Amino acid sequence: MPRYALRLAYIPDNSYSGFNHQLHDTTNIFTVVCKGLHKARLIQSENEVTFASRTDRGVGALSQVIAFDSINSPIIPEINSYLPSGIQLIGKTNVSDEFNPRKDALLRTYSYFLVINDDYDLEQMKHSFNALQGTHDFRNFAKNDSTNPKNTMKTITETSILQLDENILQLRISSRSFLWQQVRRIIGHLIEVATTELTVSDTIILLNDHSTRNKPPSAPPEVLVLEKIAYRDLIFDVDQKSVKFFQNVLVKAVKRYQGRSAVNKFILESLP
Repeated sequence: MPRYALRLAYIPDNSYSGFNHQLHDTTNIFTVVCKGLHKARLIQSENEVTFASRTDRGVGALSQVIAFDSINSPIIPEINSYLPSGIQLIGKTNVSDEFNPRKDALLRTYSYFLVINDDYDLEQMKHSFNALQGTHDFRNFAKNDSTNPKNTMKTITETSILQLDENILQLRISSRSFLWQQVRRIIGHLIEVATTELTVSDTIILLNDHSTRNKPPSAPPEVLVLEKIAYRDLIFDVDQKSVKFFQNVLVKAVKRYQGRSAVNKFILESLP
């Protein structure tokens, strides 16, 4: 039976519980997508579908990947017609019978968009971010997952900070895999470093002192996006019609955000 991999994008939305295989959770993006696949006569059950990365409530994605076997070839626009406008498939490709989107991923890249002000110590933030590169025990930068304990040794291959404008940073981080909330707690620590007396020395302590209970806070998820997942020799056939539709959805979302920001700013400036 042919096996397919599909590339999926979704905008940050707190009305969904995240992206994960959760039984009886009808608000999960994975469940919503599987219902669309079922309506398109591609699968019978969620258990037939594997995916690349779990994302928390409110986190967006540009490059989530799912895979399944099907006797019918996926038609991207048809599947999207069964999905909410903020959750859209944008590409597909044939893969081998052994392909697993989670295990075969070579690199995952997340981007976090941080609003800053003049009080932020960006040099200290950069030093701490760079100190996380390489292989370390990141147990202090992850949420305890007693139901699914994992090896907490992870290798960060890249960290970078891009200044998008005078008060917005894009913090990018790459690794083959991440622990639960690892990215958000790293960002939470970097915010503390930039706004308090913490320094890169405290970052190094968190990497080496596993007796501490003072884990960094988890940064808000709504400005985190699963940017890219890299595979060996895997090229998606992008459906341009679906991309154009999703672009229009994003434009409308940006306008709504700007409108809400204008209202909040007006209320802030008008308070007695």
